[in-house]
Amino acid sequence: MKPDLDAIIVGGGPVGLLLACLLQKRGLSFRLLEKRTQPLAHSAAIGITPPSLHILDQLGLAREFIDAGVKVYDCFVHGRKSKLGRVTFRDIPDEHRFILSLPQATTISILQSHLGTDCMQTGYEVTGITQHADHCVVQTNAGEFTTRFVIACDGARGRVREFIGMQAPVKPYDCHFVMGDFIDRTDFGDAAHLFFTPTGSVESFPLPGGQRRWIVQTDQRLDAPPKGLVSYLTHLRTGINVPSADQVNESVFTPRRFNCDRYYSHRVILCGDAAHGMSPIGGQGMNTGFADAEFLAEVLAKADPLALLPAYNRFRRKAAKTAIFRAEWGMWLGTWRGNARSALRDVILKFLLCQGPVARRMGPFYAMLTIPFNTLARVPQASLRPHTA
Repeated sequence: MKPDLDAIIVGGGPVGLLLACLLQKRGLSFRLLEKRTQPLAHSAAIGITPPSLHILDQLGLAREFIDAGVKVYDCFVHGRKSKLGRVTFRDIPDEHRFILSLPQATTISILQSHLGTDCMQTGYEVTGITQHADHCVVQTNAGEFTTRFVIACDGARGRVREFIGMQAPVKPYDCHFVMGDFIDRTDFGDAAHLFFTPTGSVESFPLPGGQRRWIVQTDQRLDAPPKGLVSYLTHLRTGINVPSADQVNESVFTPRRFNCDRYYSHRVILCGDAAHGMSPIGGQGMNTGFADAEFLAEVLAKADPLALLPAYNRFRRKAAKTAIFRAEWGMWLGTWRGNARSALRDVILKFLLCQGPVARRMGPFYAMLTIPFNTLARVPQASLRPHTA
């Protein structure tokens, strides 16, 4: 049978929306199905790296994103007793020499405005998927769709993987965090600050609108944190007064990792957090998903996408594996506790941040410039031809 659409995208987060915009630009027919009917109450991801800005520039959106966010040029790192050094993006080999701090809710809003309302349907929950030789049937709470491909952008806990029996062995980490956004009364300006102490870490990032995010490490997961906990632990560990009355939201998270054995099953394809999960420390998850979306949009626009899915799987799994390792390494080092391990961490960080040749690599490293295949431009073009896939 002739399917109604080229693609159904399941999930209207940043990655699903970016993929939809890229498919729209290429003239493909699709629907984006989002279960939520209300906007996000709290922003999770905030960091947008230079490779992602290049992807957004294909849609003419990079300038709008930059104007809406805060350019973070420097990240200062503090140890037990003093400042250890900084990671700077001021001289990285890219035209965007900064990390853009922008709340996820704003990212979603900009992408939704660019996409328009005709292709996105909210309140639609996918309840089943049936695959056939040349199409898929997608069952939802509001009817059925027939489509050439189904793209799962429904996140780490999405259901599409269940429908196709895709395995995603999950490794939870034994560390926990509470984060909140506050009115910013510091003099930190547009700089990020990381504090690594014997009793736990504190991270601080600027946000648009005169706000700042604070993230504190906790002994255990606290689904209902005591009122004022972020303020209390921030002051205890750093001496910085962050009034609890200035807090505008709060959330908790326990990082975990996974990388699916395969990113597709016939005509159902995994993208973003549906395919891989990593610690949010370092902000690499959403940006890895953006690169997935760019690659996949190119594949779906080809004459024979099925022939190119092995290349999508190979290149994107390798990129995600690298990003997962880097996020894990940074979190592992940053969450050491106790005086002895903190002292050792200070030595390691001082070496990384203050030794010229090593320190110069830190900016490109954390800006994700050294992630393999971080944009489609870095993928061998021969891999996008069916006879070499």
